[in-house]
Amino acid sequence: MSKFNCPDCPAVSVLQWLPSSSEWQQYQASPGELHQPAPTESQICLILASATKIRACSQCRSSLTENFCIPPVWWSNSCQNSNGYLGSEVTKHDGRVTGFSSWAYFEVKQLDTEMEYEWYKINIFVRWLAPTNQTIILAFDTKSPIAERIPNSLRNPELEGLHDPFWVYTRLTADVVNFQDTAVWAIRNQVRAIEKERKPKGRPQPDYRRLHDIARHAIHVSETLDVATETVDGILAQHNDFLAQHPDLQTQYANQSFSENIHRQLIFRKNMISNLRHRAGSNRQRLENEIQLAYNTVAQYDAEISVRIGRAAQIDSSAMKTVAFLTMAFLPATFLCAVFSMSFFNYNADANTWNLSSKFWIYWAFAIPTTLGTFVLWYFWHKIFPPASIEKEPNGDSFV
Repeated sequence: MSKFNCPDCPAVSVLQWLPSSSEWQQYQASPGELHQPAPTESQICLILASATKIRACSQCRSSLTENFCIPPVWWSNSCQNSNGYLGSEVTKHDGRVTGFSSWAYFEVKQLDTEMEYEWYKINIFVRWLAPTNQTIILAFDTKSPIAERIPNSLRNPELEGLHDPFWVYTRLTADVVNFQDTAVWAIRNQVRAIEKERKPKGRPQPDYRRLHDIARHAIHVSETLDVATETVDGILAQHNDFLAQHPDLQTQYANQSFSENIHRQLIFRKNMISNLRHRAGSNRQRLENEIQLAYNTVAQYDAEISVRIGRAAQIDSSAMKTVAFLTMAFLPATFLCAVFSMSFFNYNADANTWNLSSKFWIYWAFAIPTTLGTFVLWYFWHKIFPPASIEKEPNGDSFV
């Protein structure tokens, strides 16, 4: 495919390195102008591009796919939405190996002291050319500090190591280890701060929202470490397969000791990520202990309050029983006193007789309807203004 300047896609940064120079030579180019550099142009070519923009441009996507042997599956939505992957492909011509392509993706979640987080993504495609030992690295959608870290990590490699297409991963996995180490210790510091908090006087007030957020970040860190461990395992397995299936490349172009050294470095990176994975698991368990302690502390305090309320209610109940007993004892006599003290009754001491007024029915005419009206009013009052539900506060907010 011929070169072209795409007006829709943003320019990409191209960094080239030759053994004669210790610094990168950088320039800007359109994705449609990218090509495999000649040996005299660069030994290592690093391209910083936007996969999101190129995916939307069929012309630029086809150009990169053809020039750098990028498999079509790499542009798929499954790879775009994945949390990590690793793949490789050997290209041959007339039975001879002409190149080796590999692609890998790592995610790291960084958390600061203010509980603000950011996702770091290392998404690379590596094209190694066997005849010239050139390495072309396409780093997609890089942001700071990844965009600055990758060029520094790939600078000034050992020339003998360039005969092995996996030399790139010894540098990049070291960056992954450093970023993951920072992420794991950021979670650990948050957990340690919770462990050091003193128990407050009075009712405990745990910050459950904060505990939940830290737990969510800890889960994400553990997830990225699990995926990174599997990815590095895949890199080691594919490196072994490459060396076993193509021994002629090692004997012809490089000393085997350099490939063995690369393999040992990858094993070390894998062990470091595995150890960080165990520490991340420990962080999650410690955090779960703190969350459980917070729940138990509040439950214990509430239980103590409930016991006190129960004791107070028991005392009130005893007092109310006494009041009720006295009321029942004096109520009949009080009722009789109230009735006989009315003016409807007249006692004649001289004649020693009781006279009952013929208007006594007036008392019952008012007493009975008033009593019935009171019960009816009480009934409809509770219908119109029902008591507040126990699940809601007076202002309408729910307790749950």
